[in-house]
Amino acid sequence: MIMEQQITYNILYVDDEINNLNSFRAALRRNYNVFTAESGEEGIQIISKNDIHVVVTDQRMPNMTGVQFLQHIPGDQDNIRIILTGFSDVESIIEAINTGKVYRYITKPWDKEELKITIDNAVETVMLRRNNKKLISELQANNEHLEEKVKSRTAEVERQKEVIQAAKMQSDSLLLNILPDEIAEELKRFGRSYARKHPQVSVLFADIKGFTLVAEALSPEKLVTELDEVFRAFDNIVDKYDMEKIKTIGDAYMCACGLPRSDGENALKAVKTAIDMQQFIRGFGLACRIQNLPEFEIRIGIHTGPVIAGVVGSRKFAYDIWGDTVNIASLMEQHGEVGKINISASTYSLIQEHYDCKHRGKIEVKSKGGIDMYFVGDALPTTA
Repeated sequence: MIMEQQITYNILYVDDEINNLNSFRAALRRNYNVFTAESGEEGIQIISKNDIHVVVTDQRMPNMTGVQFLQHIPGDQDNIRIILTGFSDVESIIEAINTGKVYRYITKPWDKEELKITIDNAVETVMLRRNNKKLISELQANNEHLEEKVKSRTAEVERQKEVIQAAKMQSDSLLLNILPDEIAEELKRFGRSYARKHPQVSVLFADIKGFTLVAEALSPEKLVTELDEVFRAFDNIVDKYDMEKIKTIGDAYMCACGLPRSDGENALKAVKTAIDMQQFIRGFGLACRIQNLPEFEIRIGIHTGPVIAGVVGSRKFAYDIWGDTVNIASLMEQHGEVGKINISASTYSLIQEHYDCKHRGKIEVKSKGGIDMYFVGDALPTTA
């Protein structure tokens, strides 16, 4: 009962099928307050009485379709709207997306993990939007009272103290966002962080296929928005498996597992992360396709071995890793294929009991000769 009271985000699901409502509630009730309605009319009543963050609706319902229901939501409601439906309703969904009424389109039956990731991203989006509105409102209010504040020197001094304290808190928060916790703490305490050698780390590279062509087909604003949504989803997946995001380089995403703390399941977690990334990209590509936008497709490569890790920079800190392991992981990505996960022999040796992998043989790589590579396949059944 205590845990339920701590849930602060409200999700509404509208569907005329009771079984779907029960399945949806069971999938998300641990993370969100889930409201359900059997019709659009009932959904409108719930929205009028509750602050709903994300609205999910079936398309095919008697009396009022999902799109019609979304159109009846009052215009002052700030929430994210998602439709669950079949492929036969694509034209109506395209119309809803083009009018800005729908955030995402998911086909039925839904995948539980994909649904959870989509809802998480939707909640994050609506909260960022609401927080931005709140900040703008607060800034406007502060500007209106600025002249009154500067009349008193004492008040000005106090304000400066508050600004300095807020800046320090923001700096500490930013440091924790870009560096692992223990590295950030070391940097705050001693003013520097020492490089360390880690004997076994799984390094993952993900790269978007034909990014130059995709970039040419989109406006700069749309390109950045699409790329930001992809990388935000990747960040959530990386956090899910206790991996460490290292950096993004243009359209490439780099992360690792096994540092700054060692992890005996580093290779397995890296492969699970890669699988979730590919699953997200497939769903994201479907949304792009129905909007006639270029699809994002990725190659992923993983290699396991020793690395050197440390902080570089004196003003703009960055946690980075070096060594031949990083180079080989990059080669795994470069010599992979779209939609697949290409791993080295060292990674394969650590996950072979968990996944059915296809040996590609020795692939010739410049300056490295032949390197054994494997494509990750389906998960193997677990043994008792």
